[in-house]
Amino acid sequence: MDHQENEDASDDGPSVASKVFFAELCGLLEKISKTQGNDKKKRIMKEFIDKWRDYHNQLHKDDKKTSDSFYSAMRLLIPHLEKERLAYGIKEHMLAKLLIEVLCLGKDSPDANRLLNYKAPKSAKMEAGDFASVAYYVLKNRCPEKGSLTIKEVNNCLDGIATNNAAKKKELVRKNILHLLTNMSAIELKWLIRMIVKELKVGLSQASVLSVYHPDAEEFYNVNNNLEKVCRMLREKDVRVHEIGISVFSPFTPMLGERGAPDQIEKIMDGKPYYIETKFDGERMVLHKDEGNYKYFTRSGNEYTSTFGAHELDGNLTPHIHNCFKPFVKKCILDGEMIGYDPVTKTFATKAMNTDIKRQQQEGLQPCLHVFDIVLLNDKVLTNQPLTERLKILRTVFEPVEGRILLSEHKEARTNQDCADALNDAIDGREEGIMVKNLESVYRPNTRKGGWFKVKPEYVGGLMDELDVLVVGGFFGVGHRSGMMSHFLCAVAVPPEEGEEPKIFHSFCKVGSGYSKKELSAFNLKLVDHWKTFDKKNPPTNIILASGFKEKPDAWIEPSKSCLVQIKAAEIIDSERFKTGCTLRFPRVEKFRDDKHWHECMTVADILELKEKSGGKLAGGRVEINEDAGPAKKKRKVVSRVVRPTLADRFKGVDASSITKVSEMLKGKEFCVVNGSSSFSKPEAEKKIIEYGGTIVQNPGSSTFCVLAEKVALRVTNLIKRDMYDIVKLEWFHRCIEGGTWVPWSPGDMIHTSPKTQKSFQVDYDQFGDSYTEDTTAEQLKNVFDRVNKDDIDEVNETDIAELEQKYFPDESPYGLFRTCRFYIDKYLVIDDTTTHIKDSSLDLLELELRFFGGITTDELDDEVSHVLVDKKDLSRVPEMKRERRNRRKKFHIVTSEWVRECVEEGELSSERQFEPT
Repeated sequence: MDHQENEDASDDGPSVASKVFFAELCGLLEKISKTQGNDKKKRIMKEFIDKWRDYHNQLHKDDKKTSDSFYSAMRLLIPHLEKERLAYGIKEHMLAKLLIEVLCLGKDSPDANRLLNYKAPKSAKMEAGDFASVAYYVLKNRCPEKGSLTIKEVNNCLDGIATNNAAKKKELVRKNILHLLTNMSAIELKWLIRMIVKELKVGLSQASVLSVYHPDAEEFYNVNNNLEKVCRMLREKDVRVHEIGISVFSPFTPMLGERGAPDQIEKIMDGKPYYIETKFDGERMVLHKDEGNYKYFTRSGNEYTSTFGAHELDGNLTPHIHNCFKPFVKKCILDGEMIGYDPVTKTFATKAMNTDIKRQQQEGLQPCLHVFDIVLLNDKVLTNQPLTERLKILRTVFEPVEGRILLSEHKEARTNQDCADALNDAIDGREEGIMVKNLESVYRPNTRKGGWFKVKPEYVGGLMDELDVLVVGGFFGVGHRSGMMSHFLCAVAVPPEEGEEPKIFHSFCKVGSGYSKKELSAFNLKLVDHWKTFDKKNPPTNIILASGFKEKPDAWIEPSKSCLVQIKAAEIIDSERFKTGCTLRFPRVEKFRDDKHWHECMTVADILELKEKSGGKLAGGRVEINEDAGPAKKKRKVVSRVVRPTLADRFKGVDASSITKVSEMLKGKEFCVVNGSSSFSKPEAEKKIIEYGGTIVQNPGSSTFCVLAEKVALRVTNLIKRDMYDIVKLEWFHRCIEGGTWVPWSPGDMIHTSPKTQKSFQVDYDQFGDSYTEDTTAEQLKNVFDRVNKDDIDEVNETDIAELEQKYFPDESPYGLFRTCRFYIDKYLVIDDTTTHIKDSSLDLLELELRFFGGITTDELDDEVSHVLVDKKDLSRVPEMKRERRNRRKKFHIVTSEWVRECVEEGELSSERQFEPT
C-alpha cells in the first residue's frame, strides 16, 4: 500500500482506466438507473468494482510498475465530490450553447430551441427539466453508434475543460468538447453531461457508492475530504482503517449536531448532566496552526486562509491572534464558529444582516472566532477523549482576545426545564438557538450521532410565526420530481385600497421543501391547467420580480387562479433576489391552504412590520415544560406570548431617569436613533436628545419628527423603502448640539427625504441642493458640484448632446456627425441556408469609425435602430432585413459602407436612398 499515484497523469505502467472503455461505465449507470431497490443497485455496483479490482491485480501481477486505483471511475461516479474539477464553469445553458455551436445548429432550429428551452413544458416527452435526456434526443442521430474513448481519455478531456476554462482559454475548451462529441455515442454523452453538471440521478447516494467500494470509505472521506486518497489507501477491500488520521493542514468535516427537543433531553442524556452552549449564527470554521503557519477551513473543506491570514503578518484575523497562544502550543486544530464583530457597538452580527464574514472586507465588522472544541494538540489527536477532558485542555491553549478569538461559554444542566429555560433565553436574545452536548461524547468527524444536539425554535411546534403567502411561479423538478413543479415562487400583496382585492404582488421567497411527494402531486394536479410559460421579454404586469429577474420562474400563474401556502422559516433576511427586498431563511411549507382565498395572503407592509418588530427572527412563542404529570410523563407545552417581544439589552434605549434637562431646544420633538458613529454613539445621541428637551423611541411612528443615522445599515434600508420618515445624518444633530442652536435641514443633511419635506425643499433649493436664499460656503458649493456630477449626467442623452453641438459648435466639430443615429452592424452571412456569425468582419473597423463620430452601435436589431449596415460583398441577408422593416412601425435605413464614407467626406448626413442595396 505504499504506491503514490494519480493514474490519469502517470506513465509508470498500464492502468485499468486506460483499458476500460467509457462505454462500459455508462452501461453500468444505465443498468443501475433502471433497477428498482437500493440493495439491487448496490449489488450491480459491487460486481463492477470487484471486476475492476481483479483486473488491477492481474495487471499488477504482469507489470510490477502498475500503480492505479478505482479513483478514475470514482471521480465520475460521484462527480460532486471531485474538487479538482470545481472550475468547469459549465451549466446546462452554457452546454446548450456549446452543443449548438459545435453541431452547427441553426440558432432558430427546433433542436437548438429544445436545448436552450429544455425546461419548457413542450419538451415533456423528453423528460422536461432533465437537460441530459433532451440532449440525448438531439444527439442520437448525430453521434457514432459506439464510442471509442477509455475512462482515462475521458478524464484527461474533463481535466482539460476545467483547466482551460479557469484560464479563460475558450478555444481549448471547445476543442476538448468537440473531441468528446466526435468519439462518443449519444448514450455516453448523456451520462457525460450528467457528470459535468454533477447530477447522475441513478438513485444511489454518495454514502452508498463509498460503502460498496469499502466499509471504511465514507468515514475516511469525512476525515480528509480527498477522494483520490480514499481510493488509493483503501485499494484492497480487506484493509481496514482502525484509526482516523487527523493531521494539521489536512481538512476534514467537523462533528455535527442532531436535532433535539427540550422535552426529550433528559431521556436522551439518560438523566445525566449535560452542557448547554449558545448556537452561534455564523460560519463553521476549523483553525489549523503549525508554529507560525495557519490555515482556515469551512465545514465543507473550502479554504479561506487568504482571507483570515496564513501567518502573523497576513490576513484580517491571524495578526490579531498569533500572540494569544501559550508558548507550549506548537500545533493545534481548533473547532469553532466565525462571526462578524462590531467593535463600536461591541455586538455580533448574524446572517440575517446579510453579512458574509468569509469576505476580505466587511464594512464595520471584523472576524471573531468562537472556539468550542479542540481536536489536536502538539501532534496528539484528542478525538477519542471525552468532551470534559477536551474542554479542560482547550482552556490552557490560548488567552481570549475581545472581538478576535473567544472561548465559548457553557453551563452544566440536568433537566428538561433547564433546556427550555436556555432556549427561551436564546429566543429573547434573538439568538439562533442552543447546543446541548453529552459530557462524555468523543469527537467524531462528520456525524450527527455523536452526542451533540441542536435545539432551535423552529424545531419546536408552535414557537414559530406562520406566514400565508401566494404561489405565483413554479420551477420544474428533476429526478423523481421531474415532469411537475417541485419548487414555487411565492409573493405577498401590495396593500390595496380598503374594500378592494389586491392587484399587484411582489416576489418574496422560493420554497421547495416541507411537503411529501403525494402532497406535491395533488397540488400540481390542482394548478396544472393554469400555468403559463414565463416570458422574460413580456413578463406579467401584476407579478413584480426583482430587478434583472434574479429569481425567474419557469412558469407563472394568475394570482386569482392560485392558492395560498402556509410557510414556516427561521427568520426574515435581507435579499436583492426578491422584489420585497427581503426573503425567508430556511423556508418550508407547513400546509397548502384550501381554507383561505387567494386574496387573503399577507401584504408587503405585513412582512416589513414583522421583520422590523422582531429583528428578523420569527420565534413568536415560548416553550414551557409541564412538570405536573410526574417524571414519567413529562411533556412540553407551548403557549403564546401575552406581551409583545422585547428587545435585547443591546438594542434598548438609554435610561432617562438619571438625565438632567439643560435646554428646551428640542421640546415637542420625537426622535428615533438607529445607529451612531465611533465618536458619537447611539446612547450618547439619545442622551443629548433628552438633555435638550426631546423624546426618543426605538421604533418610529406617526408622531416621530425624524430618524437619525450615521450609516445606511439594514434597518435604515427598510425604513427608506417605507418612504414615511425623514432620515437625517447624525452629523446634522451633532452640529445643533455643538452650536447650542437649532439648525434647519438642508438637502445635504438628508439620507432620505419624506414626500412632505421634499416639497418644502423644492421651494427653497434647486435640484442640486443649492439654496435660493442663503449664501453658500465653499464646503456647500463642493457638495453641490458633487451632486451635479452624479445626478445630471444621467439626464443627458444623445439628442441633448447633438443639440448642444449644433448650438455651440455648428462648424468646428464634425465628431457628432452620427450622434442621433443607432446602427445595427450585420456580421452574419448565409451558407447553405444556415446563418453563420463572422468573427473577423470587414465591418469591424467601420464600426469603430461610426462610434468615433458619435454613433451608437448595437448587436441587436431592436426597435430603436435607425440604420442597418451591411457588407456590400455579401447582400444575402438584405431581403430578410427588408421583410423585417416592413413589419415595423418605426422604419430603419439599410446602407453600405459607401454611405458612411460619403457622410464623412461631406461632413453631413447624406440621403440614404441612393446607397440602399437592392
